[in-house]
Amino acid sequence: MQVQEILIIKNARESYGISTEDINQISRVPSLMLLPLRPFGVRGLCSVGGSVVSMVDMNLLLDMPEIDLADSKSRVISLNHDFASNTLLVPDVYNTVEIEEENIEYIDNEDDPVIAIYKYEDSLVQVLSLEKLFEKMNRVTIPAREVSSGKLKESVVKEEDSVRFLIFSMANEKYALEIDYLQEIILADIEYTDVAGTSNEVLGLITLRDELLLVVDLRTYYGFEAVESDDNRILVVSLEGKKVGLRIDAIIDIQNFYKREIEILGERLDDNKITGVIHAKDALISFFDATVLNEIFRKNESFIDTNEKEEVTQKVQTSEMEIIVFKLADREYSFEVDYVDEIIDVVATTEVSFTDSTIDGIINIRGQIVTIVSLFEKLHLAPVVGEDSKIIICNIDGDRIGFVVDSVSDILNVNADEIEQEESEYFESVLQLNGGERLVLAMNMEKILSKEPDNG
Repeated sequence: MQVQEILIIKNARESYGISTEDINQISRVPSLMLLPLRPFGVRGLCSVGGSVVSMVDMNLLLDMPEIDLADSKSRVISLNHDFASNTLLVPDVYNTVEIEEENIEYIDNEDDPVIAIYKYEDSLVQVLSLEKLFEKMNRVTIPAREVSSGKLKESVVKEEDSVRFLIFSMANEKYALEIDYLQEIILADIEYTDVAGTSNEVLGLITLRDELLLVVDLRTYYGFEAVESDDNRILVVSLEGKKVGLRIDAIIDIQNFYKREIEILGERLDDNKITGVIHAKDALISFFDATVLNEIFRKNESFIDTNEKEEVTQKVQTSEMEIIVFKLADREYSFEVDYVDEIIDVVATTEVSFTDSTIDGIINIRGQIVTIVSLFEKLHLAPVVGEDSKIIICNIDGDRIGFVVDSVSDILNVNADEIEQEESEYFESVLQLNGGERLVLAMNMEKILSKEPDNG
């Protein structure tokens, strides 16, 4: 490899050079997006010239301390050709010089990224081969994909007042309920005890944790046809000590909306079934809150127990955690809801080579990079993606991490007496739901994201 011109990079007392043929532009260090379980040498991802590229730290690849991103001298070098999906983070850019052949000595060492020594003024410049320097790095491009479902990252949403909703479907229409009123979501495949004298939308009573719960078919209440399917769910909602179950067609998503996107219709509606509409990007979503719930309670007040405040407080205290239940290979697992940022449809990932084998790749959601970690690989299961598959995106210590699952089943409150501690490779407990008839493995996030399994 004959080098015609080099850019000299200063690093403490050392000088390095790279061929200008590989250089596109030099700029200040942009904002860094962290990449969990990233390859050695990669500091994260950044946006340069409208593209998302990996930021490779030259010092780390040369077995030196990482470069200070905040140092005013630090720069990123955008690269050409096969290296275009990377930027090179360097400590200080010095000068560009044309090579004088009598001052350069080439080195024949296949394992060393230094391919030549160039004498420039009173110093020796070590000329680097980017190909050898990057030989363990994957050159990736990360195309943006528009995702219609899901919510904005919590930390971003907090910059402006927002409200969190559960999005669900009835008769192929989207509806929303403020998440604050939702206590849990349960399967609808359950036997009801008929109650005489109730309205036609009342399905009956069920027993839930030794409590009688009235269940209303929300589809009938809204005048829709009630079609039974495996996707049907019962939303257990509570308000001021009163509790009722609402049967709906299917769960779609959990999503945050800015308050400016929420329109309260108020007196424009006279049937007390809709509070307002959400101006989502792809559609208008009807939503309801306390006003509608109070109307449902009022119509069925004779059949709904009102708990005293002391009883409500006691039950809240016995609730140990809130979980989201999902399936992998017909077995149920769970995450704590506090970790969950959003649930989206499955999209194609961009593969990142030379990373941990459990990394499926990277996706770009609204300019945010999400690393997809394979639970199938972690649990030694054959990966299968079907029409019900989802990506559960979690926010773990500020990192956005997604997990592909077969389907999302429920959101539940779990009481302390339903949790059996059982430390194992990736799990921290077994949840014994429905009186022990339904076993759900609770995943330990730290163990899932560790590179080495803990076999206890």
